[in-house]
Amino acid sequence: MKVPVDRRRTILIFIIMDLLFAVGLFLSCMTLFLFQKWGVIQILIIILYVLTSIGMLVLSLVRNFYVIENKYLVQVRAFKEAYYHYNDVVYIDKEQSEKKRTLVFYTNKGHVRYLAFDRNGEIYQAMLKKCNNLLSKEEFKKRYPNVKM
Repeated sequence: MKVPVDRRRTILIFIIMDLLFAVGLFLSCMTLFLFQKWGVIQILIIILYVLTSIGMLVLSLVRNFYVIENKYLVQVRAFKEAYYHYNDVVYIDKEQSEKKRTLVFYTNKGHVRYLAFDRNGEIYQAMLKKCNNLLSKEEFKKRYPNVKM
């Protein structure tokens, strides 16, 4: 089942990053934009920036989703896919996940993963239901003492 990431959250993060990139672009080309008379180059840079921003926003919204399968969860971002097998998940931090609306889980290798929630929290519910090897917090700390939570 294909589940899109929360679009409002994606747009908010994109706007923040886009504004930071715009400031960086302006600062790197400050002498070019401070001329009294603007020419074709300044207009082309702005048009190229706007078109690139629109393209990246569309790509972010269209190619950012999860696929819930029977044995694993697939995270698709742009042109990359990450597979998270349910049997490899040993601990889900329910408190942090519900508080931040970001799925926080640890694999059997001790790696932590953060996945942004979808709008209804379906990936969170699927992970809780389909992960069979979940440990309690105390058991996880005993088994993986070097992992910081």
